[in-house]
Amino acid sequence: MALQLDARLLLLDEPTAGMSARETSETVTLVESLWRRRNLTILLTEHDMSVVFRLAQRLTVMHRGRVLCSGAPQEIRGRADVREIYLGHD
Repeated sequence: MALQLDARLLLLDEPTAGMSARETSETVTLVESLWRRRNLTILLTEHDMSVVFRLAQRLTVMHRGRVLCSGAPQEIRGRADVREIYLGHD
């Protein structure tokens, strides 16, 4: 419905939750395509880090109800505190 109304902002809450790997990949491709073709701003809440790092241009990481950090995906991925909390140990 939002796309039909030419929304400029699309809010997605866990869009790939419960999906198979194939469905997740197809959904990510669709979201990426919508962003590129329609010049949408997309606010995504997601816990699947492969989805996050594939789609995000900017991340805000929250932990225990507070903003832990914000920045480019490469910057966030490199932070020890984020790795410890969300990505696990190397």
